[in-house]
Amino acid sequence: MRKLLAVIRHEYRKIVLKWSFLIGTLLFPILMAGFAVVPAVIMSLKGEPTRIVIVDPTGKIAPRIKENLSEEKIDAKAEQAARDSLKDLNATQEEKMKRGAEQMAHGFNFVEYSADAKSLEQIRRELLDKVAENEIDAYLIVPKDFESPDAVFEFRSRKAGDFVSSGSFRDAVNDAVRSQRLANANISETKLHELSQTVKFDEKGLDERGAEKDSDGTFVAAFIIGLMIYITLAIYGQAIMSAVV
Repeated sequence: MRKLLAVIRHEYRKIVLKWSFLIGTLLFPILMAGFAVVPAVIMSLKGEPTRIVIVDPTGKIAPRIKENLSEEKIDAKAEQAARDSLKDLNATQEEKMKRGAEQMAHGFNFVEYSADAKSLEQIRRELLDKVAENEIDAYLIVPKDFESPDAVFEFRSRKAGDFVSSGSFRDAVNDAVRSQRLANANISETKLHELSQTVKFDEKGLDERGAEKDSDGTFVAAFIIGLMIYITLAIYGQAIMSAVV
């Protein structure tokens, strides 16, 4: 018994009384709270809108990009994606989705710029000067051959770390080019969307007599059995670990 107490006392002093253990024990809850709270606070902050210039010599892509970045378009796209993944949306989810769409739509401020009778190098130089003078934050140059597979859209931004806005703008450009390509090919985008709808798949099981049966009960039963096996193994493993220690 004395030897056991001596071992416990020694291990306690060796591990628990260390400064690293004490500091870690006290800071761990604060760090966990910070990991949960700080991202939420950052996401809730509304930054300054990105002032962007779109140089479109064709005059066809820029209006579609602006339309794709409107609040109505973003809201409809987010709602469709949410319904495809969640099926049913409650009032709280719809409200959050609308706030996110409104914030994303107000995240871009389109600045007018005249590129008539200017070369590409002159346009690029003037836009870079505007960025340096803090007049704009980003610019996009649409190539004349935007329908070509090798066409390159030149996008420059000093907010390269804003991955959310950059991703949304890239999606808006891709959707705009896709819509214009369909229009040039005389293909209705609405009709294409209707033809691309996924099928409604009705899946049910059959019993031994060939009658339909609901498979949800089987899934729930399998889940419960698997959970019971997991809990049993966890309790058994804890007992074995305690015995080994």
